[in-house]
Amino acid sequence: MINVFKFYPENRAKFHFGDYKGKQKEIISSDQLFSALYNCAVMLYGSSDENPGTKLLLNLTFSSLYFGLQFFNISSGEKKELFFLPRPLAPIYANTDNKDLVNLKKSKKIKYLSLEAYRLLCKSWQSTERYFNFDLLELESIGGNFACTKDELQSIGLERECLNNIKVFNLNTKPRVVVSRSNDTSENLYYQNETEVTYQKERDYLIRPFMYFITKDGSNSKLRAMVRLMADEGVGGKRSQGMGILGKVEEENWHDDIFNWNGQFCIALSSVFPTLNEIDRLVYYELEERRGYIYSQYGRAIRKKRVRLLKEGSVFSDVVNGQIIEVGPDEFKEHDVYLNGRAFLIPIGEV
Repeated sequence: MINVFKFYPENRAKFHFGDYKGKQKEIISSDQLFSALYNCAVMLYGSSDENPGTKLLLNLTFSSLYFGLQFFNISSGEKKELFFLPRPLAPIYANTDNKDLVNLKKSKKIKYLSLEAYRLLCKSWQSTERYFNFDLLELESIGGNFACTKDELQSIGLERECLNNIKVFNLNTKPRVVVSRSNDTSENLYYQNETEVTYQKERDYLIRPFMYFITKDGSNSKLRAMVRLMADEGVGGKRSQGMGILGKVEEENWHDDIFNWNGQFCIALSSVFPTLNEIDRLVYYELEERRGYIYSQYGRAIRKKRVRLLKEGSVFSDVVNGQIIEVGPDEFKEHDVYLNGRAFLIPIGEV
């Protein structure tokens, strides 16, 4: 059974998902999600080696935190939800003669595909040539970066012309100044990026964005407690400014066969730190760097080891497990500092 945890932020909720350079990211990667849950486990169950929450997390695999859209029909009270997954890093093109530049630009803008669109895409994988034989222009674009199938759009009941107007995740840039602690004078000017979640009304529908992550065999009361605490504590940076509050938590289950294809190749829905024996299974990938400071109750500003992870959407020629690694510096002995590089994979190829 696949467990799905969904978060419904309030309208105008703000988030700062930053990387080590302070630049805004679109999503919280699985290793960052693991860190947030791990800290919540320590808050709930203590910092001893017998902590049941941390033991549970060290044996779980889960995806990164992705986006979804809820369509609420104001008249009928019906709700429909679309879950989006990241575009694979492998080439996607159809064997057609249509080389229109405008359409090519539209297809390149698509970053996230709905669950049903993802299933169709995965079945189009060509193992020999190593590409997806799929036309992204057959999908319905939502706000430029998201796409769903025509059947999904029809089931929602929203008119096609409304889709381009949907913009529920806004990137804002605001000026800030550093204030001196010694004399309260302003010093350096800098700019802070933040993602703002906005509800939107189109015709008779209220469109409400949400976030979610997937885990296997995660139906556990302790995990639920950690997830709910994380929603209240918040994720990402700038939480002292009120950012990162995930809001209401809901849980649902998906059948295992939702990702049950027979292909040998796999796509990662998480960030991955492969073992040395798994390196030769890389087909398409991008690297992301992780570094920063240890978040610890001991209050010492100590840097973690710098590592590079494989990004979500990476493609492998066979199953990889990834690994959890220790990133604390050698001189830090107070407690272990983990980075979760375990792989959450789905197979691609024909049924």
